[in-house]
This record gives sequence, C-alpha cells and structure tokens, in this order.
Amino acid sequence: MPNRVRGLTLAGLAIVLSGCAGIPHGGPVHVGRQVPAPGGLGDVDVRVLPAAAQPGLLPTDVVRGFLRAVVNADGNYDIARTYLTRRAAAGWRAGESLTTYDDSGVDIRLASHSPTARSLQLRAPRIGVIDARGDFTPRGGDVRATFGVVRQDGEWRIDRLADGVLLSTFDAQRAFRPALVYYLNRSGTTLVPEQVLLPPTPGSATALVRSLLTGPGAWLAPSVHSAFPEKTELLGNVPIAADGTAEVNFSAAVRQASQSELKALSAQLVWTLRQISEIKRVHVLADGSALVISGASADQPTSAWPTYNPAAPPATGVGAFVRAGRWRTVGGSLPGLARTARGSSSIAISHDSSTVAGLRSDRHGVALVIGRRGGAPTTRLNADAMTAPTFDPAGAVFTVATRGGVRTIGALPAAGGHAVHVTADQSLLDRPVQQLRLSRDGERVAAVVGRIGHGRLLVGRVTTSRTGTQFGAFRNVLPDATDVRGLAWDGGDQLVVTAADAVGGRELVEVDVDGYSTRTVPTSGLVGQPVDVAAAPGRPLLVVAGRSVWRNKPTGGWSRVGVGDQPIYAD
Repeated sequence: MPNRVRGLTLAGLAIVLSGCAGIPHGGPVHVGRQVPAPGGLGDVDVRVLPAAAQPGLLPTDVVRGFLRAVVNADGNYDIARTYLTRRAAAGWRAGESLTTYDDSGVDIRLASHSPTARSLQLRAPRIGVIDARGDFTPRGGDVRATFGVVRQDGEWRIDRLADGVLLSTFDAQRAFRPALVYYLNRSGTTLVPEQVLLPPTPGSATALVRSLLTGPGAWLAPSVHSAFPEKTELLGNVPIAADGTAEVNFSAAVRQASQSELKALSAQLVWTLRQISEIKRVHVLADGSALVISGASADQPTSAWPTYNPAAPPATGVGAFVRAGRWRTVGGSLPGLARTARGSSSIAISHDSSTVAGLRSDRHGVALVIGRRGGAPTTRLNADAMTAPTFDPAGAVFTVATRGGVRTIGALPAAGGHAVHVTADQSLLDRPVQQLRLSRDGERVAAVVGRIGHGRLLVGRVTTSRTGTQFGAFRNVLPDATDVRGLAWDGGDQLVVTAADAVGGRELVEVDVDGYSTRTVPTSGLVGQPVDVAAAPGRPLLVVAGRSVWRNKPTGGWSRVGVGDQPIYAD
C-alpha cells in the first residue's frame, strides 16, 4: 500500500496533489506530509514565484491574483502587495495571522459596485490556522473576507482588506514543508513528535534545530518537556559535511545539563535531524568544543537512541480478533491470551504484552477485568457501560464509564487498587464516547465521540498535576468527516479511522495528529465497508469489513483473515 509507507525520512516539498486521495465530505485532500521520497527534507529548495499584478486586470482577477500571490512570502509578501494600492500595501499587516482554506470550495462574488469601486466577497471552507512558529490548529467553519477594489492610475487594485494571510490548501503545500521536532514525555523515557511547518528555504537543519530549541507549541507544551537547559542557543548554522556529518554548536549553557539530560537532549536532536537524508551522523559542540556525552560516540549516528522511539513496535507484533466468541491471533501466537480473554469483549493488551484488560457483562451492567496474560483476570470496575480499555506506557488502564447517564473517566493503576478519577473537558464527556485510545507515549489521547452514525474524531493532550491526571484541549482533527468509527494510533504522529465518504460508502482515513493532513488508504479488494480498524507501528492494518477481518498486504491489496470483529494490537 504505497501511500501508507511513511518512514523517518521526510519528503521534499511536494508540488502536486495527485498522490493523494479525497477526504470524507471535503473535496481534495488537505495538504501535508506525503509519501517519503528520495532526497528528503533538505534536498529540494523550490521557490514559488507567482505572477505580479499586470495592467488590464478585472477586479475579480485582481482578487484571485492576490490570493495566489500570497504563496510567496519573500520580502514580506512583496509580490502580493503589487495587487494592492499604495495605501493598502503600506498598511496591510500580513503577519497578523495565516488561515488555510479549501480551494475547491472558493466562491467570490460581487457585493457592490460603482464606476470607480467594487466590493467583492470571498467565502470558502476554512481548514485551520498556522501560527508564527509553524504550528497548525484545525479550525472548521467558513472563511469570509471582503475586498474593496478601486482604480489607481487607471488600474484596478485592492484598497481594502483584512490583516493576515489567506492561503489555499494547494498553496500551503507549496509554501511549507511539514517536519517533526521531538520533545520528551513526562517520564523522560520516550520522545513525543510535534509537527511544525517550515518555509522552503535552504538550511532545513538549522531551521529544525532552532525550532527544537524554541520549545514545544502552546497546545503540546503542558504535556511534554525538553532536556535542553534554559538559554541554550544555536551558535551559527548547522553545516553538513560531504560525509553526512552535521555539526551542531550550542552555546555554553548546554553544559549545565547532567549526563542523563545530555543523553535525552541528544535523542531529541538526533531524532529531529534524522529526517534530513543527507545527515548520517551528528557532532555536538558546546561553544566550539566537543561535548562529551557518556555512552555516546563523538559522531552520533542517526540510528542512535532507539530506546526513545516514539513509535516503538509493541513487544509482539501479533494481533487478535474475535471469532465466534473466541479470541484468535493474527501473525503469530500469544500463549495464554485465550484463557485470560475468555468471555471478554473489547480487550486491550499492554505494550509489553504481559497484561490483558477486557469488558464482561455482569449483573451490574459491564465489568472491567484485568489480568496477567495466561492467568485469571479480576474485576476492577463496574458500570452501566464502558468504552474498550486502553493502556498507558506505565501499564495503567483507562476507560470511560457511564453510570446513571453520567460519564466519567477512570484509570486503573497497574499495581492494583481502586480506579482513579481522570478530569476531562466537557467537550469529551458531553456526548457518548464510542472509543478512547491513548498514544504510545502517553501524552495524547484520541476519542470518537457522538452516537453511532454521528461519530467525530477528537484529539486531546494528557497533563498531570497535584490533583491528578487531566485530559483536555480537545480538537476535532477531522472536521469534515462524519460517522467516524474505529480508532487506532498508527505511529507516534498519526491516527487511522474509518469514516463515511461523500457517496454513501465508507473510507479508511489516516490523519496527522494535529489534523493538518489527511490521506485515504486504498480499500480495493475489501468486501464490504470498513467499520473498524487496528494498527501498530510496523504492522499491517487490520480492518473489519463485511463481517470479516482483513489484513493489508505489503505488496498492496488485502487478504481476508476470517469471519470476526474487534481487531486489536498491543497498545
């Protein structure tokens, strides 16, 4: 399945959208990272040079030309300003905001006119906003903008417009290169990727390191931390030698880090720079002198620090599903699974595959049972209804429990004991929760909310304080999708779900965790409509369609595993 092959090398700037398929109910694919291509982030420097304003343009042509010209930000949008009057060009504050919109749904209409002036109104589906750091925030709804066009020196030019930039999804793909920077989870054991959007200028390595040192964006910051000491700066640029060695020279402040912090910050740095295919190793300096890091070579290879992998495959790549009331495995065996999971539905398996959690019907409604694989599970929680359990990296089990119509989130510690209450935004709990899944780093949580047939995909962050764990700041990362069902983390920075399409069928959709890019996964060969999915890093997708479980093949297409449902991999 070629369009799902997404390794650790980033593609260069993609120029066309033909490699992507449609998103549910939303026209063309939203822009974002594409299939990794030869070269990588640092190999392609494409400068998009739109046309400047020409004589003889009609008012509508002026507005459309201006909207195309903002793809190039050189000189504070010098080309775009040629479409403005001298007064407007001097006063337009382009840096106020950057909003992306779906170019397939643009409507520009004449609102009023006179012999010397026109007022044109633009309306288009809004996709999201990009801040100065390069963080994308999904934001549905409509873009509405008014452009006042007047004659200046005999030519129509825009004299009145709102501050900020409106960028179409097609042009956003040409104006930015998506990349990842890495921070640390609460325990400092795993990296957490954050996507940033960089302009297509030379010096990608320098831009990435500067983004890393800036720290995480506002949305992710409460959930992660960086091992770099405060006031650590990058001195100069990041040159890349002919042999692939990137030299990173930090200010003397980096020497304040302990040896454990030096290892962690090295992992952040190496994982961030490994996206650039020219880089084979990283040489770290402090104010011009080699920085000695215990256990690390002077030139750290880009394959270093594998234990920090944000998308480490589970201990076993074996999947499972239910057939005729019994749990069956896919791709290998899990001894003892059938015994522990007997009589349970909607099971979850811990990342190390040692523990199994599941739901069983009882006289109270539903019981959450947890046990060591191969042993007899014990009841840990009762409620009228519960979502399928999900494990965090420490082995705690989370579920949304409903009692008397009231929804709460409970966390069952791995060491045993009573459920601990998890505080959550009402945006999550105001509606029925179909599914809840924690990311493998434990710092983000995804949920499908709404009744069956009306599911929406929300992604929130996980934070902790003296009062406990909180799930908050939820965002709808697939605002155009309807009837979302099935939910899985397919790596550290993307999710996969099933959703209704625009013609009465269903699609398998992969989405960046920030909602910036969506991709449809080909389902040719499936018999029936996809309604559920399971995923794990480096493992084939398992999909439920037509009352059967299907596995995608490395060469493309799908093979039928057997009749069944509820596919899973270890969390």
